[in-house]
Amino acid sequence: MSGLIGWVAGHWGEITGAVGALIALATGVTRLTPTKKDDAALARVVQLLGRLSVLHPPGTRPGPKLPGTRPAQNEPHPDDLGPGR
Repeated sequence: MSGLIGWVAGHWGEITGAVGALIALATGVTRLTPTKKDDAALARVVQLLGRLSVLHPPGTRPGPKLPGTRPAQNEPHPDDLGPGR
């Protein structure tokens, strides 16, 4: 198990680059297809990756809006309120 963790840690840049390239390729392919079913599936994958991300700039929420979901209310994100609010 420690060998696997060491390998992932040593190749983290290549792993994230490959995942990013796959998402970019899948995005291009889904935009070329006329159906919305594959767009929704890709949106769910991107949303999952966004939720797993540890880097969220203030004012952003992870993941795209999924088809058929209600828009978010105009409430400020807790990161936008600043310290002590």
